[in-house]
Order: sequence, then structure tokens, then C-alpha cells
Amino acid sequence: MRLTLVVAALLALTPQDKKQGATDPEQAGPDFKIQGEYAADGGKVAAQVVALGDGKFDVYFLAGGLPGGGWDQKKRVKTPAKSEGSKAVFDGNGYSGSITEGLLAGTGPEGEIKLNRVFRKSPTEGAKPPAGAVVLFDGTSAAEWDKDKMENGVLTTYKSGNLNSKKKFGNVKVHVEFMLSFMPHARGQGRSNSGVYFAGRHEVQVLDSFGLNGENNECGGLYSIAKPAVNMCFPPLQWQTYDVEYRLATEDKGATITVLHNGVKIHENVEIKGKTTAATDKNPPQQPGPIHLQDHGNPVFYRNIWVVELK
Repeated sequence: MRLTLVVAALLALTPQDKKQGATDPEQAGPDFKIQGEYAADGGKVAAQVVALGDGKFDVYFLAGGLPGGGWDQKKRVKTPAKSEGSKAVFDGNGYSGSITEGLLAGTGPEGEIKLNRVFRKSPTEGAKPPAGAVVLFDGTSAAEWDKDKMENGVLTTYKSGNLNSKKKFGNVKVHVEFMLSFMPHARGQGRSNSGVYFAGRHEVQVLDSFGLNGENNECGGLYSIAKPAVNMCFPPLQWQTYDVEYRLATEDKGATITVLHNGVKIHENVEIKGKTTAATDKNPPQQPGPIHLQDHGNPVFYRNIWVVELK
């Protein structure tokens, strides 16, 4: 397991605290060892295993590979699974077998299945700011924000209220990295919820939507406006990236936004008229506004945030 992808012991949260979830894989419990992505080189199918708490899981079998990694975006079969001792057993909709730590094995319409648990890394994770970029957070100081909520080299909005960049921006390219907490007992908007707002007006949702359909209120969604072209949400406790080009509205056109999630383009030049839900900036849409990180009551962490201002 690539533990370098995980922030350990940021908060003293344990799997017994069902409402809060876990931020440390060593305390995340046995379900964390089962949930995740499973794939094989050249395989006809891959799988995403979503933990639901109390030893229950949803297993999604995807034809061709993982999202952004070969999935045909057509065939997606859901199968229930539950823990039996140190493994989880799945059976339904043509698939049967078991999942142990690191291995999913069984049979399906494709024949024998043998998939290894994988930990994908965004190709832009750790991207360095180019010359002239405005560095909003590099792990050493929160001085560019209206509150100092740095813990162990990362920013957190948890129980701190929203964070806003002190500087306001207009047309920009923005890089931001985030990590979701492991909250298997939570559902929907209660599952590691936050959001990144551009000019304080337009939100790209941050949420543990791993394995879900990918809707406009799920991870990568332009909240209430447009769903992502593909759900690129990684499992919780792995670093993820947004790379965004955002342009302010003009007198005759709404704001436009292009978003790459974990290196995959999920929105391209989407026009947004008005504001997304819960926007904080009240200024006219042609004026600059802050980069806004939302506090929605769940542990979510941010790092490596920088901005390139565009003409």
C-alpha cells in the first residue's frame, strides 16, 4: 500500500466514531483494507469496491478498466458484498468471489477474474508552480488565507469555517490538491463534503463520490450546473488534483470553466450564468473574487495550491 498517499494521524478520529470517519489508515478499520480500486494489466474488467460500513460493500465491475483508465463508460455492474472473517464475499448479477487484502478473485461473464488492488496517482500530483505563479499554499504557511488553519503541513476547513484567499483573482489557471476522509457510514452530501469556489462564485464540488455515478452535486461536479464527463474520484485517503482554467463573466457571456480531475478532462469550457449554490461572493460577476474553500462539517484536507493569472 502506498502510504505516502495518506496523511497519517492528522486528527484523532477512529472508525468507532461513525459520524466523523477516519483520517489515518492505521485507524480506519478492516473495511478500509477491502475498499478501493482493483485492476489487472490488459484485463477485460476492473472493479471499484465502496465501503458502506459494518462490513458491507458495493462492488462495481467496469468493462475495460477503471474510469480514465480504459472503462468504456457503458457497462457498469453493481454487486453487493459483505465481510466474512478477514475477507469480503460478493455474489450477484453474474459475479461471485471474494476480496482479501489486495486481491479480488472470482468469476463473472468475462470468465475467471483476478484483480489486484491499485493506488492510482494523478499525473499532476505534486506539480510545481511555474514562474510568476501566485503560491497560495505550499505547506509552510497559511499567510495567503484569511485564517491560519494549517495542520501538519496541510490546510483544513474542518470545524474552522470557510477559507478565502486574501487576494482576489479574475481569469486564472489553478492547481489544488485535496484528500477526503474515510467515512463509510455516511451517505450523499454527508460523505467528506467540501468545495473549491472560483471568484467565490462557482463551485467545483469536493465529496467522497468514489464509485458513484458522477452527478452535478458529486465530486468534480459544477454544483447544480453540470455533471463531470466521467467520475474520476479516487478512494478516500488518497491525494487528488483539480487543474482548472476559469474565466470571469463578461457583459455578454457567463463565466467559463474547464476542469481536469486527476489529470482527466471532466468539463470543457462550460458556461455558467449566475452563481452556483452557496456562493459567498456578492460582487458583480465581472469582478475578481477569492479562491474559496468550503467548510461543510467534514474532515477534508488541501495542499499545493497555486494560481497563474491570465489576461
